[in-house]
Amino acid sequence: MSDLETIGKYTIEGVLGRGAMGVVYKAFDPNIARTVAVKTIHGNLLSSEMGREMLERFKTEAQAVGRLTHPNIVGIFDFDQDRGTPYFVMEFVEGKDLKNLIKQGSVFTADEVIRVTTEILKGLSYTHKLNIVHRDIKPANIFITDKGEVKIADFGIARMDDSELTQVGSVLGTPSYMSPEQCIGAGVDARSDLFSVGTLLYEMLTGKKPFRGDQTNAIIHNVINLKPEPPSQVRKEVPSSFDQVIKKALAKNASQRYQTAAEFSADLEKISSGGRVVGKAQKRGVVVGGVVAAVAVICGIVFTQLASKDNAEVAVAPLVVPVAPIKMDDALTVAEREKVMRLLDVARAHFLVGRLVSPQGSNAYDAYKMVLGVDDKNLKARQGMDEVRNRFFKRTKILWLQGEKDEVRRHLALAEDLFKGEPLLDELRERVQGG
Repeated sequence: MSDLETIGKYTIEGVLGRGAMGVVYKAFDPNIARTVAVKTIHGNLLSSEMGREMLERFKTEAQAVGRLTHPNIVGIFDFDQDRGTPYFVMEFVEGKDLKNLIKQGSVFTADEVIRVTTEILKGLSYTHKLNIVHRDIKPANIFITDKGEVKIADFGIARMDDSELTQVGSVLGTPSYMSPEQCIGAGVDARSDLFSVGTLLYEMLTGKKPFRGDQTNAIIHNVINLKPEPPSQVRKEVPSSFDQVIKKALAKNASQRYQTAAEFSADLEKISSGGRVVGKAQKRGVVVGGVVAAVAVICGIVFTQLASKDNAEVAVAPLVVPVAPIKMDDALTVAEREKVMRLLDVARAHFLVGRLVSPQGSNAYDAYKMVLGVDDKNLKARQGMDEVRNRFFKRTKILWLQGEKDEVRRHLALAEDLFKGEPLLDELRERVQGG
């Protein structure tokens, strides 16, 4: 689509960026005589029934977000389709995003960090009062204009990235800025956004992400379990007064974080004015909830091996964990029952982080299979196997739509071994042979 001259009523003036979801153009609105940014969505991502459903949901959300008016938010002006290509029109921002500023080695003073973070929190305070959660606060979505204004981009757009439709490949990137509850696919609210702001604050102060890792699964593990080193110990120039703010902002349990953007801003203002930030004592070992606790307990098993690149990329997908009554064969011994419960927990943890069928011996499929080896009628294991199979083939279909044919062939080889006799396997085989 690089040769486009117009899209809708907008005249294309150049390309601002390209991604797995689509292309962002610099364009001109002749009716109002203003420069805008036009973001398109690749049609192949929306060709399936799932894609069409996502488009309708996204359109509804774009309309809602389009009514937002705040100086710290990049506005959405329009949403439409042209020649089968969906697009939305945004405010054109002249400046740089925080990701590039950090990448270029920009060093922020304490006052600059407080100003930028406070401006982000002003925008979020406005949207949170309207019950709108961003879900994708990260440096690439924070713009600092040539005039020094701070603006949050991609409000409402993050919802589409958040769907399973766009989880395959590098669309969403790493979960370094996500809250623990978001990493495992649990429900999120405004406090999840505030956790993400805490990660930005940490990175601006230290030049390093608070949660790092070579693979996405390792990053998820660190987000859920790791307590970051205080920023004043990472970079000696950072005032120690930031340490308590970071500790509260990055609390694993949402109830122990800042509850509102205004509360977060107030503590930053205390630092700016030389006041003292007083933190509440936190109970040790408290995590987000039962699901996170289960994952954290099992992490010693789950993360002994790092996932393959494929699994790491898909690990951030919001997941609906299979739930079924845990009914066991009455003939099982106490030891066998304990083994089944333990294996079900392991399988569930693998499923949560996207390790469906690999690496060999350390994935959800193998764990559920081991359960069935002990209790062949176990309902939860059978339901789990169905979920693994369905997600595996859905993932493969999306890979095909994205043109990742080598990955699809690799998935076919796995499916031939694991899912013999499946109608979905026949469909996949025909697709590969025909392509």
